[in-house]
Amino acid sequence: MTSQAWYRDDSDENLYEAHVKQPPHYLTSQEVFVKSGVRLLKVDNCDDPEKQQKLREEGGYNHHDWLEISRDVLKDAYDEKLRAFYAEHLHKDEEIRLITAGSGYFEIRDYEDKWIRLHLKKGDLINLPPGIYHRLTLDTQNYIKMLRLFSEVPQWEAVNRPVGDTHPARQQYLGTISSPIAVN
Repeated sequence: MTSQAWYRDDSDENLYEAHVKQPPHYLTSQEVFVKSGVRLLKVDNCDDPEKQQKLREEGGYNHHDWLEISRDVLKDAYDEKLRAFYAEHLHKDEEIRLITAGSGYFEIRDYEDKWIRLHLKKGDLINLPPGIYHRLTLDTQNYIKMLRLFSEVPQWEAVNRPVGDTHPARQQYLGTISSPIAVN
């Protein structure tokens, strides 16, 4: 089974908690894709360097780096980094992340602009299409490590909402996601 997914409640208190909308509405990976274009996969042996290399080669990802988030790792920059990751934003490029340790929450907007919360753990791979609004925070473990994969040299321009509403990547994304995606 891949990551867990559900519609998020509206509370901004204690972001490390699950925030499941009541009554609960859980989603399968297939439903997440249909509602957002986000792909979720499970990768066995995700911490094996040979497996990671194979993933890079098969996906055509020519660049990669690592992101590790915890108070111990980021020290004085921890609070500022978490605020930046949790600000609703988009990127002009796809975003591919393989969780290799720990866990956390990615939040994505569906085609109706509702928040879906994804609880990603070791072995989960997420592929966010360009132009989708999303954000990231930790869970109660307060630690996540991920391999970030890129097809080109990363630009790393996060465009926050509402400025991103007119961004070309957002407009292109909306053109493909204004209703549920058909699955063959």
